[in-house]
Amino acid sequence: MRRRHLPLLALPLLASPAGAIPTVTRFRIMREGSAIGSHTVTLSEAGGELTARTEVIVQVKLVGITVFRLTHNFTEVWAGDRLRSVASHHDRNGTVKDMTARAEGGAILVQGPEGPLRLSAEAAPLSWWDPRRFDRPLFDSETGKPLRLQWTRTPGPGTGATWRVSGDEEGEGQYAAGGTWLAWRTKGDDGSLVTYERA
Repeated sequence: MRRRHLPLLALPLLASPAGAIPTVTRFRIMREGSAIGSHTVTLSEAGGELTARTEVIVQVKLVGITVFRLTHNFTEVWAGDRLRSVASHHDRNGTVKDMTARAEGGAILVQGPEGPLRLSAEAAPLSWWDPRRFDRPLFDSETGKPLRLQWTRTPGPGTGATWRVSGDEEGEGQYAAGGTWLAWRTKGDDGSLVTYERA
């Protein structure tokens, strides 16, 4: 997820055999200590391909009234270390963005809100579940637009690490030694802290 702004807050290598990465990873999305939603990544393998399905659900209420809602369903299919396809459906307060991408002819062909795009065959969507992709050309998981990013890696306890990104996206992810995604944080439009906690 990038720093895709929710009201007052922000939200949103490779897929080779998953190794130590869990089959299902679930997070509670927290804003300033209050739960506002969930983020779930489910991995499955079949026919030599790895499929990663991400579901993000956010609902913000004030005095019992829903003032913001967001859902994002995002599917990546990988064959070894090559992206085969992507399908994204993003709904923010009824405004829908759909994006697809597929490997074809030595490139990744994207169709989405930015129009048709032809990206490098090495391109991958920015999704935080596998940090091994961060050294690749990355594109927006909502629109398919190529991203300009700067990454820094800080070693953590043992062989774990914290990855921070700036540029078109802002965020910080924490990972265990085997690459398991442990936590995520960013700031919202109003400076409020948004974090992911393992559920």
